[in-house]
Amino acid sequence: MRKSLMLAALAASTAGIGSAYAADPTVIAEPEPAEFVKICDVYGVGFFYIPGTETCLRLSGYVRYDIGVGKNLGSDVDGDGLGDTYYKRARFALKTDARSQTELGELRAYAQINFDRDTNGSIWNYNTFGSPVADNLYINHVYMQLGGFRVGMTDSVFTTLTDYAGNVINDWLLGYGPFRTNQISYTYTGGNGFAATVALEQGAGGYTIDNYVPHVVGGVSLTQGWGRAMAVAAYDSVNEVWAGKARVDVKVTDMVTLWAMAGYKSDKNVPNYYGNWEGSWAVWGGGTAKVNEKTSLNMQLAYDAGKEFVAVANVSREVVPGFYVTPELVYTSKIGYIANGKGSVGGFLRFERDF
Repeated sequence: MRKSLMLAALAASTAGIGSAYAADPTVIAEPEPAEFVKICDVYGVGFFYIPGTETCLRLSGYVRYDIGVGKNLGSDVDGDGLGDTYYKRARFALKTDARSQTELGELRAYAQINFDRDTNGSIWNYNTFGSPVADNLYINHVYMQLGGFRVGMTDSVFTTLTDYAGNVINDWLLGYGPFRTNQISYTYTGGNGFAATVALEQGAGGYTIDNYVPHVVGGVSLTQGWGRAMAVAAYDSVNEVWAGKARVDVKVTDMVTLWAMAGYKSDKNVPNYYGNWEGSWAVWGGGTAKVNEKTSLNMQLAYDAGKEFVAVANVSREVVPGFYVTPELVYTSKIGYIANGKGSVGGFLRFERDF
């Protein structure tokens, strides 16, 4: 009898221990769900939704290395007025582009920051440590846009509305307009390829407005299957002069595009923020011929009333997707800040990795 009671007590205690363990199981932590980036293809390749918002963001840019070589000590290959025989530039450019849709149209915020290191052969470009280098960190573009309304700092509408002068590196040696300036602009875009833009601009340097009257720019463009026609005019309120340009791009074939542009300014003897060529008129022309999907030939010719002449030609090659190599040959004649107004021959070689 006593033995039976002991066995019963042991069984009861064992059951109690099992119940205690069953009531308090081991807790295994569950991994938190991973947040994946959602692709936003409304605005093109590379955009993604910022988590928790309806804003699409694209991060892009490039790493670039330029090498310029001149004819002699008097040639200024890169056009910086320093009379150097060679120059090198390393650049990292970072671009951000944020967009979303609103009841008033597309809302956009765009910025580009450039980090440059220039190495120059000129004795006039030595820094305080005795090295011929210059480091620059600067904002290249920063603006906001809602529908057709834009405010911020970017290249002048006088320059952008007629496009940059060709697919060459040194397209600016014979000036065709100003670049970075603060501005307020509005662009109307029609459904038939027609667009019109008006802008108020601040100018830059000695052309910065010094009263309540801004520089005024206005222009129109028409884009069709054959190409594009553009015209723009601008009033320089500092010097009270004006300038205008007209351009036509023609798609000859799927592989060949030609373009021509002409500019005129009201007074050849008065400085003009927009008409920054010599004399009262200037002409530019050129084209692009695609050899294949990876290689294109580009050319620009320019001449003005001051008898300044520029010829630029290059070959742009996409070695692998996103990596470009572009050798370029430049000839200038009688441009004042290059080779002391004498003829100059220069060569350029650009390496660029886009992302």
